[in-house]
Formats: sequence, structure tokens, C-alpha cells
Amino acid sequence: MTNQRHTAEFDYLEPLLDSAVQAVLAETLPEDAVERIKMRAASLDTLASSPDKQRVRRRAWLVRMPNHYGIVATVVVLAAIAGFSLLINRTAGQAFADVIQNVKRVSSVQLTMTTRFGHQPEIKGKMFLEGDQLRIEQFQGMMVQVGDLRQKHALVLDTYRKLAQPIDIDEHFAREFVNPIDQLRRTKPENAINIGEEDLKGRLTQVYRIDKVDLLGMRGNGEMLVWVDPIDGLPVKIVIHDSNPEAETEIRFESFVWNEPLDANLFALTIPDGYQLGTVITMPPRNKSTPPSTGSGTPQSQLAQGILSRDRVPSRIVWGPLGKTITAIMRDPESVAPHERKANELRQWNVATGKLNWSKGIAGASRMAASTDGKNLATVVGYEVQLRDPTTGQVKNKWTTDKRLLPLAFSPDGETVAAGITGGGPFGGRGKKVSGGVQFWDAEHGTLKRSLADDKQTTYIRYSLDGRYLATSSNDGPVKLWDPTTGELIRIFAGRGQVAFSLDGRLIACAASRPYPLKNKTADDIKLYNIQTGKLMQTLASGDHTEESWVLWVAFSPNGHLIASASWDGTVKLWDVTTGKLQKTITEHKGGVVCCEFAPDGNTLATGSEDKTLRLWNLQQLMAP
Repeated sequence: MTNQRHTAEFDYLEPLLDSAVQAVLAETLPEDAVERIKMRAASLDTLASSPDKQRVRRRAWLVRMPNHYGIVATVVVLAAIAGFSLLINRTAGQAFADVIQNVKRVSSVQLTMTTRFGHQPEIKGKMFLEGDQLRIEQFQGMMVQVGDLRQKHALVLDTYRKLAQPIDIDEHFAREFVNPIDQLRRTKPENAINIGEEDLKGRLTQVYRIDKVDLLGMRGNGEMLVWVDPIDGLPVKIVIHDSNPEAETEIRFESFVWNEPLDANLFALTIPDGYQLGTVITMPPRNKSTPPSTGSGTPQSQLAQGILSRDRVPSRIVWGPLGKTITAIMRDPESVAPHERKANELRQWNVATGKLNWSKGIAGASRMAASTDGKNLATVVGYEVQLRDPTTGQVKNKWTTDKRLLPLAFSPDGETVAAGITGGGPFGGRGKKVSGGVQFWDAEHGTLKRSLADDKQTTYIRYSLDGRYLATSSNDGPVKLWDPTTGELIRIFAGRGQVAFSLDGRLIACAASRPYPLKNKTADDIKLYNIQTGKLMQTLASGDHTEESWVLWVAFSPNGHLIASASWDGTVKLWDVTTGKLQKTITEHKGGVVCCEFAPDGNTLATGSEDKTLRLWNLQQLMAP
């Protein structure tokens, strides 16, 4: 009678168990199934203390049964658990397919978004979506982006400076609008993995993970987590973050409101009254009276205005992805006769302590590159490319080619090393012209993927942040913009030497020579071009040019407000990108400045000079009135 009462009490479990048993019988168990069942059996001892009432009731049911019934029931329950695991694996894709269809059916959605880059303050904003139209508001509405994918047109507004920038967009540019709904619509259901449940404000949600999604225009560099309300089958929270946890880049989307009518004026693409056309950098305006905080106690602030090295020239500088390290190629000054120069070195410092982490001799190497995830360094010596471990400097892979190589650049996803060709000899099988171009190497296997040819030596090379463009240049120019996937030459800019892309991928900066009034020599200005249109947007020029004002390096600050330029006259200049005005000139170096790079958080600038110093400059102190 007791057993019958217990059996009746748990009749609701019979269909559940039958389904599980049938699933197990219909499915070949994996090799580790027995081990998994043993582990499940061991875990039954902890079920009694679980807050899950259903588990407590199941445990009580097993305990109160006679031993032989308990054994049978235990086997059935374990089979049910194993069966449900298999069912979950098989049905997660189908369940997420329903989510995708639900998302495709919605007419509109509004939500909040929070963006985090490393140690910088979070950027909060709002997003509105309706059909192919999108609007993003950030920095308390001071920066607004409006786009219409069907019309292939966008408008970026700086409501603080009253600037407006119309932009023609395509499929690639559309990826720069971080649109989680579009990400979901393009997701293949089989790529969604159910990783469990989570209670969000009293609502039990199913959590899915999708790998290799787009993050800030970088294809396949992100991982997306989606919290789904099982009642309406729609997301209540989405998080997209960099697949490399050390990158600390994350975008959260929350407070979803579905299918509420939106004001059509939100998506207007007309320039508002009182606005002027101009280049809009989609970052907050810098208030001169309250410059950005350095974050007291950060590694950069502890060595503000400091000197890391005093014995050799840092000809190339690379920050670690979190700004904790600086790696540099060190050489003798140009004033040392070639036959007296020592072999170059590759050194890395701990920025917080100023201590040297390691140093490696790299005879013949003068260029290097680092992957954005901080996992690889690359150096080149003549015909050999060397892939190094950034934590030790040790070579972990290397390969050779039939072309002499010099500049290097990693693609944003870290999978490709682009190497500029600087060799002489036949070009295209015709005569003895100098050969140039780019070779694209698989970073993991060291195999040549493809190459493109040019009729000039390639001495500078750089990828845009989204990987869509590759810029190449020679010492005397011009600057060429390529599609790195197809090898198509997209555009040619009047410029030369090293180039830089803005963080948002819309501007390219390069040095451009202009006549100098004395001795028939030239001095340099810096030109800012719109990448999509090729239009000259800004010329950065000061009235104090000398015959030695050759710009050797340019770099955008991470927030997009400043450009730093390093010159042979020993100065480093900081320019306002929007106005084109000179903000600050650093004159402490006693020799030509050959390179400069901003720290990832934008609070520190590193400079390397022929005076054999590697210096760190605290920008808050530097820009103070």
C-alpha cells in the first residue's frame, strides 16, 4: 500500500522517464557514458540539500522505496539524466532556431548597451532598431549614429560640436554598427550551444553561447552569450565579448523592449539645422579643463614622464594588449658608423616596475609586429620570418621565402602575417625593376596563403582595425590602400612613410611632403583622408616647420581625439583630429624621434628617439593647462 501510494505520488514522472529511456535506447551511448553515469550516481548524495524542489522530491522518492525498487529507480533516473543530456545536445540547435525565427518576426526593438574596453570607463548608450534602420546614442546622446542598410546610407552626429558626417555604407561597413539582432539573424542554429540556466530578476532563462561572431567590425573575433526568456522565446540579455579574455573588450545589451512603435524621426538621415559637415570621431568630446583621469595606481601612471631605457635607440615600439608591457627593437644611433654598430636587440619591459623582462639578440632584424591578442610577436631577418613567444622572446616557429622582406603586420584576427617585399631584381618578369608588394602568411603553419605585387619597395604596412583594408607605402610614397583578401588596389593617397588608421576605421593618416622655402628642401604635413571616399578631410600643419621636420611616425589615440606625430627634428606633436589644431609639442628629446605609440587605455604615450631614450609621457599631465 505504501509503495502504491509512493508510486501514485510520482506518477507525473512516468512520461518523463519513458521519454528518457526511449532516447537512451535509440541512441548509441558514447564511450564515456558509463563513467558519466557513475559520476551522476555519486552526485545523488548531494541532491537532498539542493533547493530544487523537484530534485528533493525525487530524492525522497528513492529513499522511501524498498531497496530493490530503489536500485531499479536509480538506474532509470540515471538513464533519464543521460538521456536528457543527449536530448539537450540534439535539441539545443532546434530550440535556438525557434529563437532566431522569433527575432526575425519582431518589428522593432529598443535596448540599452554598455561597452567596455580594458580598464577604461564603461560607455553606456541606447539602441533603436526597426527593420533595416538602426540608431545608436552614446555619451548622454552627444554621439549619434543612424543607419539604413536598405538605402546603404548612414549619418553620424556629434551633438556636442554640432558636426554631421554622412556616410555611404555597405555590408562590411554595416558590421561596425554593433547590432546584436543582426548577429542573431545571421547565426546558424547548429552553432548555438546551450550552456545552462540563469535566474535574471526572478525570471529563469536559458543561456546559449555562439562562437566566432563579429565584434566591433572584426570578423569572427567575438563570442556571444544569449539569455532567452522561455515564455516568449526572445532574448532578455546579450553579451558579446572578445574571445581572448585578456583583451577585456565586452558589449552588453539589456532592457529589451520588443514590438513597441518607434518615432520615425529617430531614423532620419537628414542633417539637422545648425549642424556643419565635418569628420565625426565616435568617442566622447575631451574637456580641456578636466582631462581624462589616468586611473591612479595603473602601471602607466607609476612611470609617468619616465625613461625606460637610455642606452640604445628604440626603433619600433609595441604595447602589450593590456598596457602592462612594452616591447621594442633596440639599435645603435644613425651617428654610429655601420661597421661599428652592434647587433640589434629585442627587449621587453614591465611598465609598472620599469624592470626588463627579457632581451634577445636579433642580428639583422629591424622590424616587428604583434598580434592584437598578445599571443604572438613576429620579427623578420632578410628572407626569414620568425614567430616569437611574447612572454619570453623565444622563436617558436620560422619560415623562409624567396623575397627580401622588411615591414610586418598581423591581421586583426591574428591568423595572418603580412610581410612587405623590399627586394630588387625582376618585377613581373620584365627587366630589372625593383620588386615590391606583400606576402600573406598563415601565422600558425608558416605557409604562404597569397601575395600581391607592386612596382615599388614596400617599406611600411598596416591593417585597419576591422581587417578590411591594408595600407602599404614606401619611403617616398605614395600610400596605397588594398583589399587584403582579393589583392584589389582600392585607392591611392598622396603621402609617404608610415600610416595610421583611426579606431573607427574611417580615417587614414599619413605624412605628406610640401616645399620648404629654403634650400629647395621639403617639410612634412600630416594628411587625414576619408577611406571610403578618398577625400582629404584635414591637413595638420604648424608654422614652425624646419628643414628637418620629416615626420617619421603617426599614431591615433585610442579615443580618436588626438594624433601624435614623431619628427626627425626631435619633436613630438599632439594634434586635435577634429579641428586640426596643434595641442602640444614635446621638445625634451635631444635627437630625432623615430616612433611613438599610445598605450591601449590612451593615458600614456611612448616615444623612441635617436638620443637613445625610450620615454613614457603621462597625457593628463602633458595636456594640463
